Amino acid sequence: MAYEFKLPDIGEGVVEGEIVHWLVATGDTVDEDQPMVEVMTDKATVEIPSPVKGTVTKTVGGEGDIIAVGATLVVIDVGEMGSADIPEPKYAKGAGGPADESRKAGAPAKKAGGGGGALATPAVRNVARTRGIDLSKVTGSGPGGRITKDDLDQFVKTDAVAAAVGQAEPEASIERIPYRGLRRKIGAHLSLSKRSAVHYTYVEEVDVTSLVELRDSLRVRGYDHLNYLPFVLKAVVAGLKKFPLVNSTLDEEKEEILLKKVYHLGIATATEQGLLVPVVRDVDKKSLLQLSSDIERLIAGARDGKSKLEDLKGSTFTVTSLGRMGGLVATPVINYPEVAILGVHRIEKRPVVRENAVVIRDMMNLSLSADHRVVDGWVAAEFIHYVMRFLESPGLLLLSGEE
Repeated sequence: MAYEFKLPDIGEGVVEGEIVHWLVATGDTVDEDQPMVEVMTDKATVEIPSPVKGTVTKTVGGEGDIIAVGATLVVIDVGEMGSADIPEPKYAKGAGGPADESRKAGAPAKKAGGGGGALATPAVRNVARTRGIDLSKVTGSGPGGRITKDDLDQFVKTDAVAAAVGQAEPEASIERIPYRGLRRKIGAHLSLSKRSAVHYTYVEEVDVTSLVELRDSLRVRGYDHLNYLPFVLKAVVAGLKKFPLVNSTLDEEKEEILLKKVYHLGIATATEQGLLVPVVRDVDKKSLLQLSSDIERLIAGARDGKSKLEDLKGSTFTVTSLGRMGGLVATPVINYPEVAILGVHRIEKRPVVRENAVVIRDMMNLSLSADHRVVDGWVAAEFIHYVMRFLESPGLLLLSGEE
């Protein structure tokens, strides 16, 4: 008996996934619960296990292909097993349950933004025809991979650069690597943020000499693992409570600003695969040591490729830091649909003026990128200066009522 295994719903709101890596091939024997394929959604990468034991007779789609929830993914010969004996599909850890009927599209796998099935409006198709652009070669950055006019403009620019490079250098000197998987997801997410939010960046410098001294004294007392990030998160939460607009999202359709009453802070983390943003939940309810433990666990999971789905969603505000490589100033891109992101830069000793004398202090810059549709410049400045208050006098973080 041939059993058609269809891509299950692997997360709330997910309607399709990208095939990252096949773990089985035609002719392979699979056992129940054996992982068959790695699939990436806009939330996370999960392994899809087989619900039955049998022999794989067909796999649908190749690595980099997009497949819709409810579409056939694998065909398995289960021998004499009757349909009534086939169990419901099991889901990867952290994934959701069955899709509701409105999302069970039976579309076959397709190349992202590619082929005759490329997603584009008639107006965009007309522009592509006029400019001689093959839509199958354009990667869509719109919802569901839809190709926009901006994508056409970017394609023309990229094509022109490639042509110039090709004229200047032999093809053998160029290595081409696939733009897919997490890198493509990051690109689509950042493009959406830049198209949606009206970005601006506000920068201030902070005297963190007292924070450095406090952290050093705690390390001497045995808290070796305690770094600066837990202090920054606590200071940020104090600022978010004082200026709730910074901890919000904009519902453009309903024309409402949604003020979040929870404080789940994303930590932008560089991994070998690309940037991930694990989420530290309920920062306002945790001690510095609890935050340090959570941060260490989440960052290690992200870098090892073991993040759970729930670890990568639900943030209300994001902090990005490269530690000692943090540079002086940056203009970080907002983690959509949030309205602000804080860039934390390296701490270094600088000469500064205090009471008409030049002294050496531990200084650090903060860069806040915000969506001007929601957060005015003066609000961003007030927020940063309030956060600075707790970083310059970290003893305030130990008090029970932050003001």
